[in-house]
Amino acid sequence: MDITITTSWWSCPGCGVEVELPDTAASGCLVPCPDCGDAMAEQWQWDTAA
Repeated sequence: MDITITTSWWSCPGCGVEVELPDTAASGCLVPCPDCGDAMAEQWQWDTAA
């Protein structure tokens, strides 16, 4: 059984905050920055073995 989770790394162009989120939580969505509220940009993603 394959139980991998794809993770994405996001950064805020406004204030520079970086966060790691499960791809299923953020895929296709505008992700607000937790510090300033600006829209964050997805940097890259990878698979993590569970």
